Amino acid sequence: MSLSHPGCAAPLDIDRHPRPRVSAKIGSARTGFGDARRRRTAVVMDDELLRHGVVHMMARTDAVQLVADMRPGPDAVSRLRDLRPELLVLGADSGARLTELLDGLAPRPNVIVIVDTHDPHCDPVALIRSGADGLIDRRSPSGELLVTLMRVVNGHPALDSASTDAVITRLRASDPSIEAADMPALTRREREVLDLVTDGHDNRTIARHLFISEATVKFHLHNIMAKFGVHKRAALVATALRGSWSSAP
Repeated sequence: MSLSHPGCAAPLDIDRHPRPRVSAKIGSARTGFGDARRRRTAVVMDDELLRHGVVHMMARTDAVQLVADMRPGPDAVSRLRDLRPELLVLGADSGARLTELLDGLAPRPNVIVIVDTHDPHCDPVALIRSGADGLIDRRSPSGELLVTLMRVVNGHPALDSASTDAVITRLRASDPSIEAADMPALTRREREVLDLVTDGHDNRTIARHLFISEATVKFHLHNIMAKFGVHKRAALVATALRGSWSSAP
């Protein structure tokens, strides 16, 4: 079964036959995904059918605790501030105001945005720069949604396959000469760390490769993000790649 209604191009797929309860849950201690604590999660999107489909998919994992299922509105920030979610799942309508939304929340939650990569107005790189930790295309199957959800819940940036293609297309379409002119000056060690980050390595691997501690890696990353004017690892990678970052002097 899939979610659809007039005016919606192609929706999030839902399995026609739900799996038995004993095997349907993803993210429990038995499956080995993350820890047993459930993350407080709010789903905020204007598309009611899509929102209900996302909530249905999230019910298949023990990793999240749904604390809000709501439409965006003028009181959304105040409601979310009271609920203090650890994970936000947003529609593209809310994603367009992501920076403003996150600025009103403390602590900042992790964010997944459900996007339509076929929409010419969709800019996945801008969403990542604004603070999105994960992107999922609304046409993606439920399995990809759950995998992306679990990666973000466990503290990793994540894109489903359609969003990855959209990011690459967007980066290739940008003008590297314009972006490169805005690249900040980094120290030699910061350049080494950024090279490894853009190659997809985690802090532990970077520390091992450079023969430094993880704390030192985090220190360099903090300085690099400050120089690039971003707050998230995913945003740093997107900004560096969009500017055709290279450690070559």
